[in-house]
Amino acid sequence: MTPGPASGREASFVGIPAPSVFPLPAALPLIPTPTLVPAESPPVRLVIPSIELDAPVVPIGWHAGTDSGTAGWDDPGPAVGWLRNSALPGRESNVVLAGHHNVRGEVFRRLIDMRVNDSVCLVGDETVYCYRVTEHFIVPDKDAPAEQREQNGLWIAPTIDERLTLVTCWPHTHNTHRLIVVARPAGDALAECVRSTPHLVSSKR
Repeated sequence: MTPGPASGREASFVGIPAPSVFPLPAALPLIPTPTLVPAESPPVRLVIPSIELDAPVVPIGWHAGTDSGTAGWDDPGPAVGWLRNSALPGRESNVVLAGHHNVRGEVFRRLIDMRVNDSVCLVGDETVYCYRVTEHFIVPDKDAPAEQREQNGLWIAPTIDERLTLVTCWPHTHNTHRLIVVARPAGDALAECVRSTPHLVSSKR
């Protein structure tokens, strides 16, 4: 997700600011409930009907440094990465997911096509957590002033409200900017996710 070689393609997940404050950290059908129980383990799957995305989610951690001497998040490869220091689904803080947009499967390539009010479903702890997009925007990052990069980092920091934040790079031909999508809890979004992925509430994978 971060500036790589001169080709402009992504090479690693270094360069994403780490939050300065960290939150505390037999198979059954996936049955959504009116009052969702906060998850006790990381999410395993992300479904976004509007961009036909149904992808696995894997935990990624923060490492202190790389060969280039820059700290950053571990690489999720072709999957969506859940930032370990972000919140678990259903908790009153920020669940942060990151993914590549132009390499390693391009799992978040179509994130740019999302719109406000789109539905998003996150699977975890045998429960489906549903959200609707409230914000969708692009911010400069590569070669941006330190103040701008610090502001960008706030979008993946803990919050006092429950939300889901999706992050990738932009544009597809490079990685000079960050694309950020913020979604907030919305139980009515489940129907749209089920229509696009009928087995969402009947099986776990």
